[in-house]
Amino acid sequence: MYTKFCCLILFAIFFCVSSRADSSDPLELNPESPWYLAEFDAGWYSDIGIGLEYEPTYAGSDEYSTEADAFARTFYRNTKGQRFYLSLGEIGILQPLPNDMQFQAFIEYEEGREVSEDDTLQGLNEVDSTFEGQFILAKRFHNVSVFGVLQPDLTGDANKGLVWFIGATFDHLLAPNWRMNSRVDVSGGNREYMQTEFGITKEEAMRTNFDAYTPDAGLKSTTVSITSEFYFTKQLSLLGTIELEHYFSEASDSPLIRDEGSKSTVEAGVLLRYQF
Repeated sequence: MYTKFCCLILFAIFFCVSSRADSSDPLELNPESPWYLAEFDAGWYSDIGIGLEYEPTYAGSDEYSTEADAFARTFYRNTKGQRFYLSLGEIGILQPLPNDMQFQAFIEYEEGREVSEDDTLQGLNEVDSTFEGQFILAKRFHNVSVFGVLQPDLTGDANKGLVWFIGATFDHLLAPNWRMNSRVDVSGGNREYMQTEFGITKEEAMRTNFDAYTPDAGLKSTTVSITSEFYFTKQLSLLGTIELEHYFSEASDSPLIRDEGSKSTVEAGVLLRYQF
């Protein structure tokens, strides 16, 4: 973990000392930004991608898995600047607001947690798949944006409750064909979410070697990520992301993290993206 953390810090230093080399709007180029396609012409826009992702087997695990990653989505931007989009497992809208603000709302499919994903989870209850909402309000200051997110469990089947995020992003261009983005956020959840993700019930404790644990609502974690996208052509690009998440006490005191996992985890991914 120390080596991974040092690599992230070195990458961040390189990012910070690099200079912007183009006057284009990097927030509109960031495919995860609320300002993506904001000032483009009205019409249809689509992109597809394929790659690999490296992530913990569960939230706070010190075991990792590498899996194939793929996505496909399409946007429609009307003459008022509204953008409607549909992707694999997700549907939503982006609404421009006065004073350089944007509102984004979407519904996404969230996979559950299966005990087969990690030996540590043997004897614990599985977490059902569900549909989550994402409601994001963001404001930009040139190429910096700040945001707040509410993420409720819409069906209740997974007992995921409510999660919230507050954070900021910084986008800029290192060169006309090289975009970078950094993001930092703090997240928290209500008691139902924290219990589902990190709690151990008395029944689960009897089936495992874990002590029972009932977390309260509160802070979950802080996350720092860096994304780099290099364009070979206007349509074809290579996108890479590395993310460090550090869990706070309500989460890290869970036996799943304290005894078997890690307070700090890393996720990484690389994706070949084609836009048309």
